[in-house]
Amino acid sequence: MMIVFLVGLASGIASATLSLALASGSTLSVLLFIFAPLPIFIASLGWQHQAGLIGVMIAASVLFGLGDFDTARAYVLSVGAPSWWLAYLALLGRSRDEGNPEAGMDWYPVGRLIIWAALLGAGLVLVTIPLVAGSLDEYRAAIRTTFETFLRVETGTPAGQPVTLPGGGDPTRITELAVLALPPLAAALWSTVSLVNLWVAGRVVRTSGRLARPWPNISEFQLPRFSLLIMLGATAASILPGIAGFTAGILSTSFAIPFAMLGLALIHAGTRGTTGRGLIIGAAYVLLAVQAWTVIILTFIGIAEHVFSIRDRIAISRASNPKS
Repeated sequence: MMIVFLVGLASGIASATLSLALASGSTLSVLLFIFAPLPIFIASLGWQHQAGLIGVMIAASVLFGLGDFDTARAYVLSVGAPSWWLAYLALLGRSRDEGNPEAGMDWYPVGRLIIWAALLGAGLVLVTIPLVAGSLDEYRAAIRTTFETFLRVETGTPAGQPVTLPGGGDPTRITELAVLALPPLAAALWSTVSLVNLWVAGRVVRTSGRLARPWPNISEFQLPRFSLLIMLGATAASILPGIAGFTAGILSTSFAIPFAMLGLALIHAGTRGTTGRGLIIGAAYVLLAVQAWTVIILTFIGIAEHVFSIRDRIAISRASNPKS
């Protein structure tokens, strides 16, 4: 038990330190903050979820002592608790045959973990509304003010003077676009960052020999059947006014991440054994990193895979034509 506590203590201090780095405002600090969940993931996956839970409590205590209650609360809601929960789910498993230990285990499906990340990303954005403002309009006004301040800093425009953008862009139009786009993009980004941290932590713990579950084949994961219904329903409902449409828009954007990942899984599986596979996969990831619209294409590819089971069809075709 002592080792669990010590691991939790170390992970909490490390996670809090990475979170505090954001205060410097540098590009490096943003990168460090992105990996703030990583120590909690490593502790939870390598030393069971109790170590991760201790890490969350330690990190929150450190941030409360060095900052204030709001800082500690923000950490618990956005970093600590969701990371611990995803790691806890990742280690859930049950024996296929209680009377036969050799029968093996059924582990929590990767697809459901990805859906949980999407739900948590959407929920995180929604829970910030009452913390930031008393209504959706006030929440959007706060985003508008923050973004306008950002534009003034970036363009060097003094207070009281109109912002002028390079190239003659309309700052008002860009600001209103940001007010609409930033919340759903934040949900999608949080989901992506959490899954990247979970994957990195899994690789680290696996290398150390402490990963309890077998490493899953990421290219073979399946999303639950209800996933597409939720995404399509949320997309349709996003045209509704008020908080209902706002919530639906965030959920729709967040659920694009699982389907984009499914699209990548299809590319991995579909190119297996083909000439130039590395080049094709590398190009897909490079485009994903430098062109945001690639996510939209991958999302549609993932939806097609979800509906038509293209990977299964490819596998059947290869089995019947082994030389093709």
